[in-house]
Amino acid sequence: ACNLLTPAESGNHGGMYPNLFDAHPPFQIDGNFGFTAGLAEMLVQSHLTIESSITKPEFLIHLLPALPSAWPNGFVSGLLARGGFIVDMTWKKEILSSASIFSRNGGNCHLLLGKRLVNYVLKPHETLVLGADLTRQ
Repeated sequence: ACNLLTPAESGNHGGMYPNLFDAHPPFQIDGNFGFTAGLAEMLVQSHLTIESSITKPEFLIHLLPALPSAWPNGFVSGLLARGGFIVDMTWKKEILSSASIFSRNGGNCHLLLGKRLVNYVLKPHETLVLGADLTRQ
């Protein structure tokens, strides 16, 4: 995995091209998509909740579950979470500043940040805007 983050050089097997494609010959789809999926999982994870049923599934969205210390400030947009939720968020000094959750389908949205767990019920196509403490803005 460490080789994937190094720039690819002529004659070097490994690394990453400027367009973020894996330089391992031959083309390695798991390197290209697996790496980006791993990065996304460090920022947002989503799971089916224990309480959900087959007829009415509910999902837990964990925000910033494994933020690298090398990224103390940043933002991400368009990360897809289970249940038809789309997550945008910003953070400063390794702490969430704001988050926006768009719901394609509507339903219960359980959010986890550190040890704080909150629940919101969203309508289809509703956007939930949250502050650093996960309260509605």
